[in-house]
Amino acid sequence: MALIIKIVSGGQTGADRAALDFAIEHGIPHGGWCPKGRQAEDGPIDGRYQLKETPTSDYAQRTEWNVRDSDGTVIFSIAPILTGGSKQTEDWARQHHKPLLHLWREDVLPLPEAELLRFIRDNQINVLNVAGPRASTEPEVAAFAREVLEEAFGSAGRHGVEQSNLETARLILRPLSIDDAPTVARLAGKREIADTTLSIPHPYSEQQAKDWISHHSASWSGGKEMVFAIISKKDIELVGTAGLRDIDSEHGQAEMGFWIRVDWWGRGYATEAAQALNQFGFETLGLNRIYAHHFLRNPASGRVLEKIGMKREGILRERVRKWGVYEDVAILSILRKEWPNRHEAV
Repeated sequence: MALIIKIVSGGQTGADRAALDFAIEHGIPHGGWCPKGRQAEDGPIDGRYQLKETPTSDYAQRTEWNVRDSDGTVIFSIAPILTGGSKQTEDWARQHHKPLLHLWREDVLPLPEAELLRFIRDNQINVLNVAGPRASTEPEVAAFAREVLEEAFGSAGRHGVEQSNLETARLILRPLSIDDAPTVARLAGKREIADTTLSIPHPYSEQQAKDWISHHSASWSGGKEMVFAIISKKDIELVGTAGLRDIDSEHGQAEMGFWIRVDWWGRGYATEAAQALNQFGFETLGLNRIYAHHFLRNPASGRVLEKIGMKREGILRERVRKWGVYEDVAILSILRKEWPNRHEAV
C-alpha cells in the first residue's frame, strides 16, 4: 500500500468535508484549494481546515487545482452517475492525465475500501484528492466517504499499512516479538555489534531487549518506526534485525538501520535484508527517500549501503559520541526514482 502523506479537498460540505475531518482526527496532514473567501454552501469554511484560497471565487478553479496538485483523485457518491462539480472533477482528471477512482454506494463492489487501497497502491499515490457531491445534493455521501476511509485506513494505522512478513531468497523478515528478547540480547550484546552501532548498549540485558522491542512495536502502531527480525530460512535462526525509523510522512522519507550477528558476517545477509527494506519502503510505503548512517571507521556497512544503490551525501564530522569518543559519520541515501534500476544490484 502506498503511503498516504496528505489528503486534500475543496472544503465543500459532503464528501470534501468528511475527508478533511477524517484526516484531522487521524493525524494525517491535509490541505487543498478552496474558492476565494473560503466559500462553501453553508458559509465560510472553518479556519481549522488548512485550505488555500484560489485567486477567484469560481468553484471550477479550485476543483481543477486540487486535481492538478494531487497524485490521484477519488470521487465518492451515492448515485452512480456524476453531475455538477463531481462530473467536472472527473473531466479535469482526464484532462490532466491524473488517476481517478469513482466509488458509489450502490456499486457491486463488496469492499470499496479494498478498491481504494488498490487504487492508491497501483498508482503510488501520496497526496490523495477526495471529491464528491455536496451535502445538499446527496445528504448521505459524507457518511459513505467516512465509512470507506475508516475501513481503508482506520484499522491499519495511520498509513493503512500493517507490518507483515517480507521474504527474500534466503531470509524472512518478520515483526519482532517479546519472545525474541533473549536471542536479541545474546546476539546484539556482543561487543563487536555495539561497537559499530550508536544505540545498542554493551552489555545488553534481556530486559533492555524487551523494552526495545516494546518501544518499536508502539512506534510502528503510530506509523513512525518498524523493525523486523531477520530469520534464516535454512536454519530458522534469528540472524539480526533491520528496520526503518523516523518515517516522515510529510516529506516521504525514512532512515534505515540494521545489524547482523557476528558469526554470520560476510555472507551477504545484511545486503539482502537491506534490499528488502528498500523495496518495502518504496513500493509499499511509497517513500521518496531512504537514507542511512554509518561510522566512517566501519566501511563494511558503507559497502552494504552502496550495494543496494545508496549514494554518499557527505561526512558529518564528529557527529556522535560513542563510548566517550566523537565519531565521524557518513550519510548515504537512495531516491525512489533511482530504485527501479537497482533490482539486480545484489
